[in-house]
Amino acid sequence: MKTVRSVLLVHNEPDTFRGLEEMLHEQEIRTCHAHHYAEARSILKDAGPIDLVLTDAMLPDGTWKDAIRLVRKMAKGTPVIVMSRVVNMQLYLDTQDGGAADFIVPPVAPRELAHVLAVAMNRTVPPGVRRPRASIRRSQSAGDPTRLWSGTA
Repeated sequence: MKTVRSVLLVHNEPDTFRGLEEMLHEQEIRTCHAHHYAEARSILKDAGPIDLVLTDAMLPDGTWKDAIRLVRKMAKGTPVIVMSRVVNMQLYLDTQDGGAADFIVPPVAPRELAHVLAVAMNRTVPPGVRRPRASIRRSQSAGDPTRLWSGTA
C-alpha cells in the first residue's frame, strides 16, 4: 500500500483548511495549500510530487471538474477527493462519474479522513479507465437521512 506523503488542499475557506491541515499533519502528511484553481495549477507545476488532491467542489475560479481535469493533465494517476458542505446526491454521483476518488462532507473526524485517504490511494484508477458506478442509496442506520453509503441490500 502506498502511503500518502503529500496532499494538495484546494480550498478557499480558512477554517476548513486549517482543520484539514491539522489532521493531516497529525498523520505526518505534508500539505500544500491553494486558495483557488489557478494557484493549484502553479503548485502542481512547481512543487514536488503530490500524492493526493483534496479540492472543494466550488472554487472562486473553477469547480471540481476543473480540478480533476488539471490533475489528469499535470499529475496523472493522482487521486482527487472532492469536498462540499452541501449534501447533494446528484453532486456526489457526478463527482464519482467524473473521476473523483471520493466525496466528503466536512467536518470530518481524523480517523474517517485517514480511512478515506487510504482507500483513495488503494483504488486509484489509471487515466482513461472509468470505475463502475456504485449502487448508492440513503442509509437508514441511526435515522440519519444525510449519511450516504454504497452497496446492495
